[in-house]
Amino acid sequence: MQAADHYASVQKGLDILHACVSDLVQEMVDAIKKGTYCAFRASLMRLDALFIDNIWLLKNTRQTALAVFSLFEAFADKGGLVVIASDLPPSLLSEWATCRTLKCKT
Repeated sequence: MQAADHYASVQKGLDILHACVSDLVQEMVDAIKKGTYCAFRASLMRLDALFIDNIWLLKNTRQTALAVFSLFEAFADKGGLVVIASDLPPSLLSEWATCRTLKCKT
């Protein structure tokens, strides 16, 4: 993750979010509670890259993990770069990447 972060940081004009997954989840939950999820999602979609650390914290939170990976999938679909770091192997994370649980009209 550090190498990708360094590379992205030297690129001019890239707008990047660096966050722990727990902070991202808290912001997402707050947005859902306030009824501002679509605005939250739109603000992320304007970025060029997401660098998300500690993704393993989602291991035992299936619904939360599905929502987060749905967001990542939408971000990647629009051409954004998603970089995640985990203490778990990718095989334990891949089950979450197939569901789009929270959708917004674009």
